[in-house]
Amino acid sequence: MREVPVGADGISAAFDRLLAEFAGDADRPPGVQGPEADGEAVVSLTVDVSAVLRSGPEPVTVVRIAPRPPVDRAHELREGESSLSKARIVHVSGGHTNLGEELVPFDAAALRDIAANSRPGGRYVVTSVGSLVNSSHEIEAGRILLENAVPASVGYSHYFESGSFGTRERTAVINSSLIPVAESLATSLALAASVRLPHARLYAASNDGGCVPLTRLTVTPVHSMAAARAGELVGAAALSGIDSGRLAVVGSAGSFLGDMIDGVPAVRAKFQDAGGMLASKAAHVMPVPAVAPGRAPAYPVVAAPGYGEDLPGAHRAEVDLCALGAAVSPLAEWADRSVIIADADDIRQALSAAEARVRTRLVSFGASPSQVRIIDSRVVASTYQDPRVVSVRVRGVAGAVDDGLRGGERRAPHD
Repeated sequence: MREVPVGADGISAAFDRLLAEFAGDADRPPGVQGPEADGEAVVSLTVDVSAVLRSGPEPVTVVRIAPRPPVDRAHELREGESSLSKARIVHVSGGHTNLGEELVPFDAAALRDIAANSRPGGRYVVTSVGSLVNSSHEIEAGRILLENAVPASVGYSHYFESGSFGTRERTAVINSSLIPVAESLATSLALAASVRLPHARLYAASNDGGCVPLTRLTVTPVHSMAAARAGELVGAAALSGIDSGRLAVVGSAGSFLGDMIDGVPAVRAKFQDAGGMLASKAAHVMPVPAVAPGRAPAYPVVAAPGYGEDLPGAHRAEVDLCALGAAVSPLAEWADRSVIIADADDIRQALSAAEARVRTRLVSFGASPSQVRIIDSRVVASTYQDPRVVSVRVRGVAGAVDDGLRGGERRAPHD
């Protein structure tokens, strides 16, 4: 567990120095074998890159599919972030109702004209009315862009579960703007690890207090941009021996309260950053209430190194909480999508299918089937929509990444 100080030579060099320590290569005399010879191979590493994820310099083009353009500017992306303020929005006719029925035909010819007159290498986000239930117009738009615009990437708003069209669109735009930096980070980290620790699996910490394969970072980096606070909560809970319960954390991400449930943080379906809401599962944290002088708080308090010196009774950590949280975070996966149901049998079938998808993905991440736990499986009513449209939400975890792997050690560098 280590926080990686990044110097003038950049993140890749800092990460390589850390991996050299893990591999036993740093300052090792010639002819002396490293820890792999003693059966102490590092089998996995989890990185928290939330502190270095930044929006790329290139603007994003938003293809907004709706029956008609808005009559005012209330729906334009005008927040202060550069990724949003620089976004170009084009309108194309199309869209579906909440039940997946087509509102108006998709104007494929108009989008072909737009794509033909766009410069190659651009980044696009396709967002359509009703896409959570029927994403066919978004998929068709993406196909047209791939064939005619020579894009660097095409993202879709239906990848992000939210009943708010604006939240889905905003999340997709920010995610797209993060991809260039995320791709560079993932490539650099993977190359360094392939030299020093070629047999180690690489994971990225996520906003919900879990981790996912590093390759996911290049596709949905928005799900890792708020991982630090969740990591501190998980690390503090590990130090306190709390599997389920409330605790307070004082650290680099500020002071906050959080709840642990069955070894993972309680989460919200979306979280708010500096400019607005984002459709990403994130640890649910709350402000720490004031405690009367002379009275101890009703919950454990964990302070990161260098923080909370004036807090009586706080457990003072000697390690970086965020790095510790990454080290002990479980593999995590969600199935969260809107479906149309008619009766209780439809609900049972939808939940069963979602649980099967979660289990399969976690095993593909490196977990053994016996490790996988489904800790949340529910149907959530959709706000302001047809009562037949519900959200199926399943959360699965798989213990620590290296559970069941023989002779391994898990490390968690934190940038």
